[in-house]
Amino acid sequence: MGLTFRSCLVLPLSLAGLLLAPSALKAAAPSPAATEAAKPAAAPAASSPAAPTNYPVPDDQPELTLHDSPEDALRAILQRAAKDSGMPPRIVAFGEYHELKGNNGVPSALKRFSTQLLAVLQPDLSDLVLETWVTEGNCGKQETAVVKDVQKTTTRPQTTESELVTLIKQARGLGVQPNILTLTCAEYQGLLDDKGAVDYEKMLKLLGDSLHKKIAQVRLRRAQAGVNKIVAVYGGALHNDVFPSDELRPFSFAAATELMFPGQYLEVDLYVPEFIARDASLAKEPWFDGYQKLQKPGKAVVVRRGKSSFILLFPRFKR
Repeated sequence: MGLTFRSCLVLPLSLAGLLLAPSALKAAAPSPAATEAAKPAAAPAASSPAAPTNYPVPDDQPELTLHDSPEDALRAILQRAAKDSGMPPRIVAFGEYHELKGNNGVPSALKRFSTQLLAVLQPDLSDLVLETWVTEGNCGKQETAVVKDVQKTTTRPQTTESELVTLIKQARGLGVQPNILTLTCAEYQGLLDDKGAVDYEKMLKLLGDSLHKKIAQVRLRRAQAGVNKIVAVYGGALHNDVFPSDELRPFSFAAATELMFPGQYLEVDLYVPEFIARDASLAKEPWFDGYQKLQKPGKAVVVRRGKSSFILLFPRFKR
């Protein structure tokens, strides 16, 4: 989406600094009913992402459409994606342009996903995979060093964690199973360089690979149980990218997921206009001028970059 590796660290890290407290683990753990429902067939272990031999490219001219609401915009995206692929998407990966501090009360993409878009998906949604992990303090100084460094480097507001916990609880209340990542002690140790500092390039790669494995595990488990509903993913607009730059390709799970589940994958990036207003790299994107001309107060805009890749731009916040 026009992001550079440097901006991904500023935005921040794509994992978004969403490090949940142990108290949030219970909210994301499978309920007894969900666990029993998953038992008809154990999911095969998901291997490391396969490397595609070629990569798709975006269309020469992006398509832009105007919609009365974000809900209508998402419905239109799902319908167009089904038309493009000849089947409804079963893996829908949402990627946000991260909220930073000093947003002056503008609702985040995470908040809007929770309050507006989740209900659109809910009737056909089984699982929600979240780009975050739980810190339990069991990996000693390596875990402590990683968490401290990430919290210092990221610049997200304090509301992010509470909004994420709210989303987890809301999903469970709707009968949707939340799924979060776990990092082993060896993985924590592998994120530190020889000076004890976090190597953020390694972190981005680890997150992309971990998300791919989690998505595959959940999708395969549900399919073996006879459940063919959507597995949604929520994270940053980096790991889900269908058309990443060469620099960012190692961090995206999109190509490997599409290779494993042909025709089932859909990227939907969520942009809050106030958050992208000062991003010079996005202003150079081929859809940006068209968006500025098309946008209207209270309306949502959808950008189709190419097959399986969409951007949903929320209306500006009305105070």
